Amino acid sequence: MKGLLTIVSAVLAAAGLGSAAPCTNGTLASYVALGAGGCTIGSNTLFGFEVLSGTAGATPIGTVDLAIAPFGTTASFGFTATTTQTAGAGTLLESIFTYKISGDSYTASSISLSGSSETGDGAVTDIQNYCAGGAFGPDGVTGCTAVTGALVTVDGAQQTDTALFAGVSLLSITDDFTLDGGLAGSATGGSFTDRFTAGAVSTIPEPFGFALTSLGLAIGILLRRRTNE
Repeated sequence: MKGLLTIVSAVLAAAGLGSAAPCTNGTLASYVALGAGGCTIGSNTLFGFEVLSGTAGATPIGTVDLAIAPFGTTASFGFTATTTQTAGAGTLLESIFTYKISGDSYTASSISLSGSSETGDGAVTDIQNYCAGGAFGPDGVTGCTAVTGALVTVDGAQQTDTALFAGVSLLSITDDFTLDGGLAGSATGGSFTDRFTAGAVSTIPEPFGFALTSLGLAIGILLRRRTNE
């Protein structure tokens, strides 16, 4: 019996199964350090956290300066990322990173902003790109199926955005969170939340309709911020 247990343990270790610990409060740095093993929320595994190159001229938000707090269970889960940093006039702070989730059949992704503040022409934004079956990297995204798209939030204009899709077993996610001081303003931290739904979704969440009507406004604001850099 002892020999059989040893063999089973070796097989599981070789396959990388059952080795991920539950996700806990940490920083982006600690989540990156988890590597391919990742961590779990319910039956879902979040793994492969990696920092990507951001906007030219932007100052990266340090990986230790972005706190990560996981939440939820198998059916509805995600994490909230928080920073207290402030971008002054003429400054753009940015955190852009990618990761993957697997373990169930995913039917919705949503993002939200909270706790941010701006003065003058400052702005706080979060853009989430998602794709099924593929991966984001330094050279772009590869291998996505038909399920791919982007969610946009702009503090004070659009706080939430949601996408529904047919069930997929692997999602690759990239978050691009920016604090833009504008030409003569400031933008202070706050939190952005990534939330995912596994299993059936019976109704479209209310924020989704608002997101459709506000997307043009959000993109316009983002483009204006970049133009004013």
